[in-house]
Amino acid sequence: MLGNNEVGTVQPIAEIGELLKDTDVTFHTDAVQAYGVLPIDVEALNVDLLSVSAHKLNGPKGIGFLYQRKGTPLSPILFGGEQERKRRAGTENVPAIAAFAKAVEISLATMDERAAAYSNYKQIFKSVLTNEGIEFSENGGNQMPHVLNLSLPGIDIESFLVNLDIAGVSASSGSACTAGSIDPSHVLVAMFGEKAEQLRNSIRFSFGIGLTEQQITEAAQKTAQISKRLALL
Repeated sequence: MLGNNEVGTVQPIAEIGELLKDTDVTFHTDAVQAYGVLPIDVEALNVDLLSVSAHKLNGPKGIGFLYQRKGTPLSPILFGGEQERKRRAGTENVPAIAAFAKAVEISLATMDERAAAYSNYKQIFKSVLTNEGIEFSENGGNQMPHVLNLSLPGIDIESFLVNLDIAGVSASSGSACTAGSIDPSHVLVAMFGEKAEQLRNSIRFSFGIGLTEQQITEAAQKTAQISKRLALL
C-alpha cells in the first residue's frame, strides 16, 4: 500500500522496490489512497503492478486501472474477451473510463493546490483542538496531506462517533473498508499492540474537494466540545 488509508502514512515502496528490482519477485502496490494526491512515478517506485480507483479522485465508482510493467505475467480470473487481450471477460464501461480519464486530468492539474489546502485543513483542525485545551496525539508519520488520525485519551470511540454524527461531522474509527466491523483496526493493532488505548480512542478524519476553512474550523470546534462533554462522563 503506497499510502495507508487509516493513518495516512506513506510507505517506503520505492525502497522495497529497489530491494526487489533484480529478483524474480513480482511487486504490486495499492496506490488507491495516494493517486491524485501524491506524485507517482512507477519507475522511481520500482513496481511491476500498481492499482488505482477512480472514486478517490471524485470520479465514478466501479472503475479503476491496473498498471502492468511490460513482461509482468498476469493470470486472469475471468476468461475470455479478445478485446481485453484475454485478461478479463466482459465489455468495457466506456462512459466510466472516459469520466475516469477526465477526473485524472483535473486531479493532476490541481494536485499541488489541493495538497496545500488539505495540509492547511489539517493544521487548522489541530490548532483548534489545541486552543480548546484538548489533549491528543497524531497516529502515524510521514503522512499524506488529506488523512488525519487522532488519539483522544479519555473518550470511547463508539459514543464519540455517535455524537459527531448527530453534530453533523463525518468521521470514522477506521477505513471505509472495515465499516460495520466490531474488530479493532488491524492498522492500529500493528502500530500499538492488541491492548493499546489507541484502539478505543482513535478517530480518522479525511479531507476532500468542496470543503472550506470555515467548515474545518466548525468541525474541529464540535469535536472539541464533544470530547470535553464525554470526558466528564
